[in-house]
Amino acid sequence: MGLAEQWGIKAIAFDIDGTLYPKRALDIRLAISSAFHLPFAIRYNMMRQRIREADGMEYHPPVSFEEFQRRECALMYPGSDDRRLEWFREKEARVFHSAWERLFLSIRPFPGMKEALTKASGRYILCALSDFPIGVKLRALGVEELFSFKATSEDYGALKPSATPFIAMLDAISLPADAVLYVGDSERKDIAGAKGAGMRAALISPSSRKVYSKADLVFSSWDEFSAEVLD
Repeated sequence: MGLAEQWGIKAIAFDIDGTLYPKRALDIRLAISSAFHLPFAIRYNMMRQRIREADGMEYHPPVSFEEFQRRECALMYPGSDDRRLEWFREKEARVFHSAWERLFLSIRPFPGMKEALTKASGRYILCALSDFPIGVKLRALGVEELFSFKATSEDYGALKPSATPFIAMLDAISLPADAVLYVGDSERKDIAGAKGAGMRAALISPSSRKVYSKADLVFSSWDEFSAEVLD
């Protein structure tokens, strides 16, 4: 009996970047898409860090993606008006979102990931909850059809580890927190956020099995995840 069955899990939710495929692939793509827009990219990353620090792990009522973009723009450019907001939206889309759509077509998953998710899909609801737009990522990884729920934390006006996107996901799939296992690669964003919302959490750490974590499980490969969680 696998851990998911022992824990009474009904749904398994996954981060995407660094969880379903190696994080170095994300870092390379981020560097490529940001190379010619460094001042904007640096300010953008600092802005998102400020949002994480301000919101922490607390739950805040969800707001629309449009309102979230207004908040982002105001933090990057205090006193900005609607013209600046429209410029920000176009710049964000051009520097990050549109570039990712092209670059992620060449992405390669972790070995054994697709097989593990295929095995899980017959027994559990599968969810994807990412901080970044999902776009073509799941399709490029060959697992899009396995997921019943797909969302980015930005859809709810928040960033992990805020409890807001995690609780919004629970509401969407109509399950209590203790019936959901969340799988991610970041102790600070994924594990802390999921545990703060009351879920079980599993940390993928390919580089070392002896990592300190508050996760319920630390695994180093998707074959190990399958053996321990699903079998």
